[in-house]
Amino acid sequence: MSENAEQTDILFTPLTINTVTLANRIVMAPMAALSPRLDGRPSEQTIAFLSERAKGGVGLIILGGSAATRRSWEERPVRTGLRMDDDRFVPDLKRITEAVHAHGTPIFAELMPGMGAMAKPSPAWPLIAASPKNIVIGRERLPKGMFSPADRVTGTPREATVEEIRQITREMAETAVRAQRSGFDGVEVPAMMNYFLSSFLSPRSNWRTDEYGGSAENRARVLVDIVRLIREKVGDSFPIGLRITANEHVDGGQGPEGFADIARHVEREGLDYVALTDGNYESMHFNISDTDTPTVAHGEAKVFRAALSCPVIIGSIHGPENAAQAISEGHGDAVMLARQLLADPEYANKARNGRSQDIIRCDHHNHCMLRLALDFPVRCTVNPRTGRESRQPGSLPPVDRLIKSPIEKAVLTAAGSERFVNLLGKFAKKQS
Repeated sequence: MSENAEQTDILFTPLTINTVTLANRIVMAPMAALSPRLDGRPSEQTIAFLSERAKGGVGLIILGGSAATRRSWEERPVRTGLRMDDDRFVPDLKRITEAVHAHGTPIFAELMPGMGAMAKPSPAWPLIAASPKNIVIGRERLPKGMFSPADRVTGTPREATVEEIRQITREMAETAVRAQRSGFDGVEVPAMMNYFLSSFLSPRSNWRTDEYGGSAENRARVLVDIVRLIREKVGDSFPIGLRITANEHVDGGQGPEGFADIARHVEREGLDYVALTDGNYESMHFNISDTDTPTVAHGEAKVFRAALSCPVIIGSIHGPENAAQAISEGHGDAVMLARQLLADPEYANKARNGRSQDIIRCDHHNHCMLRLALDFPVRCTVNPRTGRESRQPGSLPPVDRLIKSPIEKAVLTAAGSERFVNLLGKFAKKQS
């Protein structure tokens, strides 16, 4: 797709999701870049990070990585998500929604029920998934900027019991109500990558012979039950979305037709939008693409668009002209950005005001993703303010102190980020 399209006007037409009207079609995708406090409450940095993107003009923010269950909180492999599994967190969550609403921006909460085979194993919380299949992350399939000396192989989960599945369903609905009480404008059910819910959707990862396995209808059942129960609890006017894999891109994996069929079953229960994620941890070079418009280029988006009547949100389209063209051609109804909004929070405002040439473009070096994988605070090679939005001008510490320790520096350098380490050093000298 060419970036020579002359018009981006369609990006700035309203889009209604249930009763919530977005001022434009640019969505901030869920990101584990929230810098929460150790107890899972939002920090001042959490609020500043989200506020800066709301101020930058996006039509919707989807809060990522929120623990919807105690299991999800305990088994998280990195400490980047917020906690929503208990009423005591409601006052702090309200601080987030009030800060984002102050800029006229709606905010949805992605509710994470569990990490599946990607979880941090512990005696108290053994790995569970649809079936006992582990995940192999091949080093040759890692995206640009990510490095591993060998393939990573997760532990093998045990098959989740029916009661465990039903308990997670109940907790998801309770947390959706909690999100509604906290001022969120909608919720999103995450069934992507290789997390717990996604393990049910493909025959490659779901070998069950009970009501949760076999046919597409059975494999969709866990999502159908969750959405049905959430809808009962929150009412008809509260948006519920689904984030789902578009294509596994692995041998023997499920393609867009199979996943779209799953989404179609779920939509009948009152689903208000579907957001697409390409690939998973076994095909990360698809999931974290260094090209614009992967789900458009591969044709997945139109498969979902044909199967569903609700809005479809497509990702990884960083150029505003490309995004406008994808919507105009019927691939989706809105676009969601993650890395690009780390690079430039003012992306939407610049595109709206005819200043696309001034947008600071993501360099696709994925230093942000590398840091997340290592459980370090998110940083961006082209935007030194990312991760430091709460700091007042003039109060930034010397940049060479942002690498916390010799160990962290050694890890980042060994992982292929020597370029960024050197850039930090040069920037620190200029500041001194």
